[in-house]
Amino acid sequence: MYTHKHVRVDAFRKLKNSEGRFKEWVSRDRQGLLSLYEAAHLAFNGEDILDEALIFATKNLKSPSIIQHNTNPNSFQKQIDFALRFPAWKCVPRSLARHSIDFYSEDTSQNQKLLMFAKMDFNMVQNLHQQELYEISGWWRSFDLATNFPFARERLVESYYWNVCVYFEPKYRLARIINTKIYRTLSILDDTCDNFATYEELQALSEAIERF
Repeated sequence: MYTHKHVRVDAFRKLKNSEGRFKEWVSRDRQGLLSLYEAAHLAFNGEDILDEALIFATKNLKSPSIIQHNTNPNSFQKQIDFALRFPAWKCVPRSLARHSIDFYSEDTSQNQKLLMFAKMDFNMVQNLHQQELYEISGWWRSFDLATNFPFARERLVESYYWNVCVYFEPKYRLARIINTKIYRTLSILDDTCDNFATYEELQALSEAIERF
């Protein structure tokens, strides 16, 4: 049975020669090498060729010769340094977009309209996130939870940012707000159980939660 995994692996085999080594032109394709590096991070268990691709791409990206003959050596070096520290799959999409805009702004072959729309999109979504956090902060203050539970950690922004990582598309506004409130409430319960309540109080709290 020919699976999607085979298709993935075969695509990378085309980059190798008859001796099983990556072809020489691959190491000279600067942008392609960076793409190979990012793609190799998505390997499934057992896809050895992608593990080899990651080692190969990392070694070549760290080579001083990689930026030679590049029209934007400083900009490309910044992209490489960032990618080696923060592979795309480990980054929050919206934060990654911010860095990508900076890199693209320094590209002499940039498309001005594309860059303009990228900045507009980022600013509009950022404004949306700020509005959502303002709404959640109002909910938090209305219950005066900070006064009633002074022992609890202040993790409102942290809880919201976690949801931005998961529900990063703008249309999931309601999911971000609801889940932030849920996580914040669970965080208070966690701090109550770990740092504040006595055993007897925890029994009463557990019974109340079960009834709820």
